[in-house]
Amino acid sequence: MSVKCLAVLVAVIAAWSFNLSIAKAENTCEREMHRASARYGVPLGILYAVGLTETGRKNSLQPYAMNIEGRAEFFPSQAAALRRFNQVHAEGAKLIDLGCMQINHYYHSSEFPSVGAMLQPSLNVDYAARFLKRLREREGNWTMAVARYHAGPNNDPAQKRYVCRVMTNMIAAGFGNWTPQAKSFCAG
Repeated sequence: MSVKCLAVLVAVIAAWSFNLSIAKAENTCEREMHRASARYGVPLGILYAVGLTETGRKNSLQPYAMNIEGRAEFFPSQAAALRRFNQVHAEGAKLIDLGCMQINHYYHSSEFPSVGAMLQPSLNVDYAARFLKRLREREGNWTMAVARYHAGPNNDPAQKRYVCRVMTNMIAAGFGNWTPQAKSFCAG
């Protein structure tokens, strides 16, 4: 085999491996959602639509996404996201959402052993599913659980916008259809 052919073969294998690692990272959140949905009884469509609303970028969930004081940022790895977290946290940022399901560090960090754990897709999605399940039990239905996932009880306008975005993503992903009541709720 000539040196030129060997170089081309190495380049093709490297490109294929790189694309495979990107696809693997892009699908990590989705794989964890299947596990968490089955484990906790949270409907997959709700879990997926919440995740897509939180970290959807080009119709794919982003495992190393962060929202820093209202600004979304996306990172290629857990290490890169952790470096950025440490930087902005040291600068005084308090409201930082992390990972597949955008778990808020300020309110939920005590549920994790470390910031790195919050960025680990399996732990991030698992916690989000447990949190949604608790909200469902407390609120009595999935709609209010989704509303409370994003905003506290005294923020009705933000809850309504969020629920409508989640419903839009759920329907776009093939997990249901618009009902007349849902259309009316989101149009008004």
